Amino acid sequence: MDWQWLSLTLNQAFTWTLYNSIEASLLVLLILLCQQLGKKHFPIRWHHAVWFLLLWKLAVPWSIDSTISLYNWLPTSSWTSMQEAHPPTEPIVLATEALNRHESAFQSDASLVNKASFSWISLLSLIWICGVTIFAGTMTLSTYRLLSPLKNDEFVQDVAILRVFSQCQKQMGISKSIPLRMSPQMTSPALMGIWRPQIWLPTNLLDKLNEHELRHIFLHELAHWKRRDIPVNSVMSVLLILNWFNPLLWYAASRMRQDQEMACDALALTYLQETEVPRYGYTMIKMLELYACPKQIRFTAGFSSSKKQVKRRIEMIRHFQKRAYTWTLSGIVVVLALGVFTLTDAKKALGNEATFAVPAEGTIKSPIDQAIGLRIVNDLNTPVQAAAAGKVVKAEYDTKTGKGNQVILEHEGGYQTVYSHLEKLEVTAGVAVTQGQLIGLLGSTGRSTGPHLAFQILENGIPVDPTKLLVDIEAKE
Repeated sequence: MDWQWLSLTLNQAFTWTLYNSIEASLLVLLILLCQQLGKKHFPIRWHHAVWFLLLWKLAVPWSIDSTISLYNWLPTSSWTSMQEAHPPTEPIVLATEALNRHESAFQSDASLVNKASFSWISLLSLIWICGVTIFAGTMTLSTYRLLSPLKNDEFVQDVAILRVFSQCQKQMGISKSIPLRMSPQMTSPALMGIWRPQIWLPTNLLDKLNEHELRHIFLHELAHWKRRDIPVNSVMSVLLILNWFNPLLWYAASRMRQDQEMACDALALTYLQETEVPRYGYTMIKMLELYACPKQIRFTAGFSSSKKQVKRRIEMIRHFQKRAYTWTLSGIVVVLALGVFTLTDAKKALGNEATFAVPAEGTIKSPIDQAIGLRIVNDLNTPVQAAAAGKVVKAEYDTKTGKGNQVILEHEGGYQTVYSHLEKLEVTAGVAVTQGQLIGLLGSTGRSTGPHLAFQILENGIPVDPTKLLVDIEAKE
């Protein structure tokens, strides 16, 4: 039972991650398009800040349904498209009289897992979790190998260098103590640590740079701290582990890091005199000459870049103006528009929402147990009609859950309706029915205390409150 529940949970986690990753890919393409079109119009800071929409999309598991969401154009919803691996011939049903709704859902879900234990979705889910484990283990090991030898690295003791560093901190309004250390492991100056940030410098770097060049490096690394780039990089690295199968997201993370470096350059340049801006670019070129192949280390934020990235950063420095780090109205509007269209969930257009009618005359009561659904009490053989147009996916006597004669209909939008304890079935599996069509007669078959209809509505396999979807329930009560 535990294995079945874990298997179902894994399948659901994978299907959500997969579909969310597909939606995030569309967002990446839009961000890249907006960056290209607004290359000369949006400030440097905007080019990095817009990536936070992607972080939000990947990290937050819920969002508001919207009729203007970009994902309304996708062919199916996140659950209905993925649940094709579990045919809806045996969906979740009303709980038995002796079980609460959570236990009944687990039992029904477990039966689905039994029938589709070797389905492609289960296989992909297993591959996905194995990939997550491997990537998480690899990233953890590499981080440990990096940080472990750094524990014994020496602190910078040179009074002149510490004075320059202190001046940079004061100029940027940073009062937190951030130690300076030297390490032979480093190939570029880098800021590390979320709670206890420290700046590591390559050994002998201090002998190769003058005071002005050191100041440029310190301003850049302190800009990383001021902008909270280490936590951002850490979150993105974790999200990449979960979405390891999506190459577009790996590319997006790389572009995000590049834009992050340019945003730090722009922030650092705001603290320099206009005549000193070109020197900042010369410092960058000098660092490239000293360390031709700087390592890109996760959970850190460094100064050096590859030749291709340095070229882009130098181009930005050539045309830098201090307003390049301020927001513009057009940039704010574009970010808000992207958020409205891409950080919302798909929802059917107004007028196309699913509507259901009360399926039988009688007294409407809540279930005896805690299951989500309704009991409609009336005389034996009272007509039971389809609550909405759809297709019959089950019409038979249920021997497993004690629901007696049961009909299950499948409707558009990922909905299903369940009718239990019927006295007689008037439809067969596979046929299409219209709203109001006779599908059975109210009865007391199975484990029942008297003539009644047990009625339930499922949305993407999950029971929902029928009173919120039944349009005529007030008139029937």
